[in-house]
Amino acid sequence: MILDLPLQLAEQSPYYKHLGITIAEAMEGYAKLRLDFKDCLTHPYGYLHGGAIASLADSAGINAVLTILKDEQKALTLEMKINYLLPVKDTVIYAEARIIHKGKKIAVVDVDVKNNEGQLVSKAIVTCAIL
Repeated sequence: MILDLPLQLAEQSPYYKHLGITIAEAMEGYAKLRLDFKDCLTHPYGYLHGGAIASLADSAGINAVLTILKDEQKALTLEMKINYLLPVKDTVIYAEARIIHKGKKIAVVDVDVKNNEGQLVSKAIVTCAIL
């Protein structure tokens, strides 16, 4: 197991850099990622775009899975379901991802996205293929 692999991959990810996603914490079966509010990530009403929130949730899910893989294994998202519960404006958000099932080829991750006040902004389930 390599617990620092998600950190290494995130540092190399142009997409994470583009959005401003950073890893706040990673341990076996768990990852917490951060996204700062930026005007360039908003939709016309000035709220954080759902795609940015979904990217954070998806990234947290994948990073949680990466913490439990062997050196030669990889993980890719197969499917994600997300519910948006509160609009996000002018606040940092965090995605906390916990593996709820791991099989030989599939892992399922529960992801809570919360704002700086701890309010649940969105809820996601990320299903990952283990290669």
